[in-house]
Amino acid sequence: MGILESGTNKISLGRGLDKVAEAAILCLLGNAGLKIFAEESADIIVRDPSFYADVLTKGSLGLGDSYMEGKWDSDKIDEVICRILKLGVYQKLAPVYNIVRQIKSRVVNLQDRERSREVIERHYDLPAEFYAQFLDPYFQYTCGRFEGTDDLDEAQRIKMDNICKKLELKPGEKVMDMGGGWGGLAQFMAENYRVDPTVVTLSGEQARHIKEKHGDKMKVERCDYRDIPGSHEGAFDAVTAVGVLEHVGHENYPDFIEAVARNMKQSGRLLVHTLYSPHAATASNPWADKHIFPNGELASRKLIEGALAERFEPAAGPGYPVFEDITPNYHPTLRAWKDRLTAARVAGKIQMDEKEFRKWIYYFMSYAGAIKAEHVRVGQFLYRKAE
Repeated sequence: MGILESGTNKISLGRGLDKVAEAAILCLLGNAGLKIFAEESADIIVRDPSFYADVLTKGSLGLGDSYMEGKWDSDKIDEVICRILKLGVYQKLAPVYNIVRQIKSRVVNLQDRERSREVIERHYDLPAEFYAQFLDPYFQYTCGRFEGTDDLDEAQRIKMDNICKKLELKPGEKVMDMGGGWGGLAQFMAENYRVDPTVVTLSGEQARHIKEKHGDKMKVERCDYRDIPGSHEGAFDAVTAVGVLEHVGHENYPDFIEAVARNMKQSGRLLVHTLYSPHAATASNPWADKHIFPNGELASRKLIEGALAERFEPAAGPGYPVFEDITPNYHPTLRAWKDRLTAARVAGKIQMDEKEFRKWIYYFMSYAGAIKAEHVRVGQFLYRKAE
């Protein structure tokens, strides 16, 4: 009899905790102006009541994981995330996750040679054919520039052309694209500005794609930025680092900056395009760290500029500033990726189970929400190697 009573008490206690979690989350998210119930008209449509405990105990990690598991739905995830961030709800939930991550980052170099490979193996080494389903023909995996267009392909061409103009590229110049992905920017520079590009990537899949698609039209070095062959020393007129600084980590900025400077000619030009934090402290996202970009980090603009100033000097060009914030372009880019991935799955062009699909949708739209809330920004830095 005692065992039965004990079991009953446990069930009652569990239900009691669920009710506490539900009340707490309804209050917190309700204060953000969000409607939460099991009807299609809600901002958050609850499919499984364990959603409340997930969010209460795990914060942003619980919110993302419970979406992947189908415990809630929304046709405006970006707006949900935007309101949560603006109200500071995450700071009131499961702060231990952020504290542990901050302590870990101070004790351990999260982007050393070994850990830098984690994001490559789990994200960038996915088949190029998969990324082709939602990226533009040049495989640009950073935000475009929606200037006079709402078409993703055109926005990416405008972005690449803008980069080339900022660097004042001339025919015959040698350009190194650090973390150059699938070689799309290098391809664009070679086709439209007749330069001689070299792509540096740590990804075996990206290197394979570049060699198969571009052959001898560009060189590719598959290596860590710390291990670029000495034969390139002092060889490049310009360097691009687009969407790579997020994976370097501020502790490694000196090594990264030194690697860039070492391989440039005197007065060589550098363009860095990166996500950055508008706050003084570096930032990370527990859910993205777990599922998308292991060991990723967003540094502040001040921290980035301080690191660049060690070896470079500002290089404003004709009509181009040393720093340009292009944040508004990231939201339409993310939405376009989401729409294209969804269409590809519906058309049967990619095979992906429901949980994996929901992971990618949440990734795109949660970042879009962070952009709307101005918790994540996008900037370009234009510098020249100091004499």
